Amino acid sequence: MNTTIPPLSKADADALAAHVSPLRDFWRSFAANKGAIGGLVIVCLVLLLAAFANQIAPYAPDLTDNAVFRVPPAWAAGGSSAHLLGTDAIGRDILSRLIFGARLSLLIGVAVVVLSIVTGTVLGLLAGYIRGVFEVLVMRLMDIILTLPSLLLAIVIVAILGPG
Repeated sequence: MNTTIPPLSKADADALAAHVSPLRDFWRSFAANKGAIGGLVIVCLVLLLAAFANQIAPYAPDLTDNAVFRVPPAWAAGGSSAHLLGTDAIGRDILSRLIFGARLSLLIGVAVVVLSIVTGTVLGLLAGYIRGVFEVLVMRLMDIILTLPSLLLAIVIVAILGPG
């Protein structure tokens, strides 16, 4: 017993086309942007490097070797393939330190984002609940923060708190 399915009418086809999920629509526009795909690949590589740093890094990040002070990178004159990015002033491998440093950098980035979300949400909720003068103060504080460039703000904070 064969059953033939009648072709969709124009109205039915339009209704199905209009029912594209937001995630699929986002991915379609995201995948069309080559810069976005490149950024996604880089972020995934850094995440993998940080996750598997113990297996990927050629040396421990704090291992010092007295025989290899300030070795230049492998592509420079006097460089060695044993230390692809060279060594620092006390003989530590720079590539290993970069790979292990990715963990700390990602941890700091995630912590700052979480702290910003929590602080912004709490201040926004309080400003909306209390209203009045507090709401105006929170809004003016945000106006001041948004007018300052991020790098300038970082320089001011380091100048006030000191390096380190």
